[in-house]
Amino acid sequence: MRLMSVQLSDYKCIRETCGFDVSDITCLVGKNESGKTAILEALYRLNPVVPQHGNFNVDDDFPRIDVEDYRLDVAQGGREPAIVTRAVFSLEKGDLLEIEADFPGVIAHPELMLSKGYANELFAELTVNEEIVVEGLLKKARLGPQVLKSLVRCATVHELAEALKAHSKEEAAGKLLESIGAILEKGLLQYLYETYIEPKVPKFLYFDEFYQMKGHVNIQALIERRQKGELLDSDYPLLGLIDLARLNLEEISNPRRALERDNRLEGASNHLTRSLMKYWSQNKDLELRFDIRPGLLEDPEGMQSGTNLWGHVYNSKQKVSTLLGRRSRGFVWFFSFLAWFSQQKRKKIPLILLLDEPSLFLHGSAQADLLRFLEDECAEGLQVIYSTQSPYMVDSRHMERVRIVEDRSTEAEQLSATSREGTQVFTDPSQTAKESILALEGALAYSLSQNLFPHPCRLLVEGAHDLLYLRTVSALLVRSGGKGLDPRWTIIPMGGSMNAALFATLAGDHASQKQAYLLGRRTDLAGRLPNQNRVFAYETFAADGAAGIEDLFEEDFYLELVNRSYADALSRPLSRKHLGGPGLGIARKVSAVIQSAFQDGSVRFDRLAPAAHFAAHGEELQGALSPESRQRFERLFAALNAILG
Repeated sequence: MRLMSVQLSDYKCIRETCGFDVSDITCLVGKNESGKTAILEALYRLNPVVPQHGNFNVDDDFPRIDVEDYRLDVAQGGREPAIVTRAVFSLEKGDLLEIEADFPGVIAHPELMLSKGYANELFAELTVNEEIVVEGLLKKARLGPQVLKSLVRCATVHELAEALKAHSKEEAAGKLLESIGAILEKGLLQYLYETYIEPKVPKFLYFDEFYQMKGHVNIQALIERRQKGELLDSDYPLLGLIDLARLNLEEISNPRRALERDNRLEGASNHLTRSLMKYWSQNKDLELRFDIRPGLLEDPEGMQSGTNLWGHVYNSKQKVSTLLGRRSRGFVWFFSFLAWFSQQKRKKIPLILLLDEPSLFLHGSAQADLLRFLEDECAEGLQVIYSTQSPYMVDSRHMERVRIVEDRSTEAEQLSATSREGTQVFTDPSQTAKESILALEGALAYSLSQNLFPHPCRLLVEGAHDLLYLRTVSALLVRSGGKGLDPRWTIIPMGGSMNAALFATLAGDHASQKQAYLLGRRTDLAGRLPNQNRVFAYETFAADGAAGIEDLFEEDFYLELVNRSYADALSRPLSRKHLGGPGLGIARKVSAVIQSAFQDGSVRFDRLAPAAHFAAHGEELQGALSPESRQRFERLFAALNAILG
């Protein structure tokens, strides 16, 4: 059974109905206070693993701006209690085996809708063929021909029951009437749901930061909380750990064999250690250990008497043990989640996992570990819905999984009393505010940065204008029989020379890869880059030592590119007399002239504009490229190509 879609309304910041489709892994992104947590909570209460968590409360949950109007409408009979959550599930072949064996063809459409609201009753909707149910009941009843003939026109179970009353003295008819009593009492749909479908409906397991273990607990206090139905959120993962050890609380506090108890707890710890270390790449030298001992006077409050359970994390490299509760919050979160999830998974019940901001305490690489864990679990049939603001939790390879959550009332300039704006869910980023998709932008940027470096031969330049000039001049030289830039070079703009050190760190130093830098001046980053013999500067190849790729051209040629690019903005073409004396570089001189002419900022010089014009009209302009410029570029290309051999 797979969750296909969700519709929510009348819950906290969710006012109007909002809905979205669900995939195997569904990622909810959006700003703080957009409603991501409200979506997960409303879905969790539909069918939670902890039954006590399944109730909606008007005082706590109904949108405050509407609640009094709602109370009045319900009290006056103007409306029924609101439905909060509607979830549509697809029924798979395995879900229908039993019901099809008893009533072949009864399910007219293999979909189940479950809904729940402030009446706190779970409603199931199935499209069933009641005539087939009646037909199946009659075939199994072994009724006499005369009785059967009088019943064949019955189309509903209720009609069948009324007709059977006339033949109640016959044994077979009486048994049939008795057997359909449960159907008459519950209604056909509810009977079919409870008998055949309900055991296969997934339970929702919700996990957020409040479920993290504290790392220690007083067993007697835990027993009392469980007996009173007052368990803390942090108790559930610990109870999961105890269950994994196949222990019960009474055995821990009053063991018949302490050795057997300790062995079981150690076995559970080892199981969790293996599971955790499979996905926890932050530190592979950790082991989980648990200690059970009587309370002492100096122990924390509430643990001075009775029996206490203490969790420790042992570092095998440092030979030191630390209390579980004092480890990093990311580690405690991951371990607590794994303990509870492992326990629920062992029960062999179908689950749908709801994770609220799992990235909150996790480093970027730990978030990647978590995504890997979710992918592995989904391959085994688990579905996951999680919320995040972190770009590392957005898989750029699967943007179809992303749902954008936005509270439209906060995006409006003013919320009117009659407005029904509230939390909505979108799949199209163009329909949302820019702030709502920052995580997506970050994920794409991270993906792009990772994809920059697989190329074995990388030439890192300052900007996109460098790339255009290098490619265009190289093509012109090759076309005229000269030597161009080796096509094995992949040119990567860095966004400025000051980013070169960062790019060098990100790219790493691999023997199988060649990497060179082409900057304005070598002195800009002297000593900060590896392999200084692969750091090149335009000042080495330019006529007067100026620092820019534009200075490899003659001034008149470059000014022609500028004049063509800014023909609509300039009142008259630029010439050498506008540039002043030597020094700087020609691009910086042109920028200063344009900035002086347009002090209101209406026109700004962009080095990319002349480069783009040259790239678009290279063949037209190749005749104007001087022999001196060609020689400068050929010397540069020869130096770069020599690295590749």
